[in-house]
Amino acid sequence: MRSDIEVGPRAHVVVLAGSLNPASKAERLARWCIRRSAELGASTRLFRGTDLEFPFYRAGTSECRAAARDYLDELRKADGVLLVSPAYHASPSGLLKNALDYVNELAADAEPYLDGRPIGCVAVAGGDQGAHATLAGLRTISHALRAWPTPLGLALSHDRADADEQGRPTSLRTIAEVDTMLAQVIEMAQRRAIARTAACADRYPAPGLLR
Repeated sequence: MRSDIEVGPRAHVVVLAGSLNPASKAERLARWCIRRSAELGASTRLFRGTDLEFPFYRAGTSECRAAARDYLDELRKADGVLLVSPAYHASPSGLLKNALDYVNELAADAEPYLDGRPIGCVAVAGGDQGAHATLAGLRTISHALRAWPTPLGLALSHDRADADEQGRPTSLRTIAEVDTMLAQVIEMAQRRAIARTAACADRYPAPGLLR
């Protein structure tokens, strides 16, 4: 995995885990991805499944905004996002989908929804069909939120979805592919962080500087 990505401002990566079971393969993998992202130089924030137990999304209500305020603020700051979902009947978990529906509250932002952010997508399932269908769903949702799914997305099933207690995949192929996907997320996120910092400097120049 590349170790030379951190140049200039640090990219901020938000990871969303779509399972309420802290011992699930999806959540364990999400925790491992957080550690790997930090090793690549990113600042990180993990939202576990229990952090995403919001009321069913209802557009424009104050109750919804209050329940998800911290979550939405983190997504506003995010330069990159990672989605890790179990496959429930060949689709992302309802928990994660509801959390992503809340991104609608960012529609009026200068960068609406998740505009321009790279998103890594990981589906974890017991079988190939569920894993691939769920991955396709995550990538479609990412496009709908104006984000850029990374070239590599992961559909993990059978032994490729196994992980130890720390979340580290037991499959060497899975480790290599997760590392590749995270490198893609963070490299793209780093470019976004640099552009964001430069835009901020142009908008608010230091005292005494003429533009």
